Amino acid sequence: MISYRLPNFSARANGFAFPNSFAPGTPVVEVQTPFGSWKFGDAGGGLCGGMVFAAMDYYANGSAELPKTPGPELIRYFCKRLLDSWNLPLGAAKYYDWQRRKKGLMGKTIRGEWPRIRARLDAGFPAPLGVINAQGYGWKQLCRNHQVLCYGYDLDEANRDVTLAIYDPNHPGDDGANLSFRVSDPEMEQIAVHSCEGSTVRGLFLSAYTRPRDPPPVHHTINGGV
Repeated sequence: MISYRLPNFSARANGFAFPNSFAPGTPVVEVQTPFGSWKFGDAGGGLCGGMVFAAMDYYANGSAELPKTPGPELIRYFCKRLLDSWNLPLGAAKYYDWQRRKKGLMGKTIRGEWPRIRARLDAGFPAPLGVINAQGYGWKQLCRNHQVLCYGYDLDEANRDVTLAIYDPNHPGDDGANLSFRVSDPEMEQIAVHSCEGSTVRGLFLSAYTRPRDPPPVHHTINGGV
């Protein structure tokens, strides 16, 4: 068994203590124009990617304590980082491309994404993951997909089973949350298992992360870095 965990990182300590659930009506994007304010998106649909990227930002900035409650400033920050997590336009296109495929996503995960995820973790960095749950061509189904933050893995060399330790914004404070799948046969059709939600994950990939120029709201210094 090969096991690795990012030093000084856990879902409970480095993830937000509150769930990915926000009051409807808060726009993800608000643009002021000469004709008034244009609002797009709704934080009530979830801000998982923003929470994942924000958790990475706090870790990169050496933050010993994350905000305990989602105040207006933090929610605005989540919205901004949600857009960043989509890595427009290529990132959003990848979600749609994977979602529309009827099969083969775990093969793509095992052959192309798992080695990249492992390499990033072995280098000492958390790995933001795009998680594909939906299948179909409907754009509205994109909201069924998800984002989590991986901070470690277990590889059973005998059975070739992989378990990824994750911070999942939908399950705050759960240090046991994980995703598991088998890497022995990339051609075998399988569904990855989410420890909290069951066999729901059709595929997953490493998201592109860029550290922001400005620090996240309220931070204190410890060792860390991305």
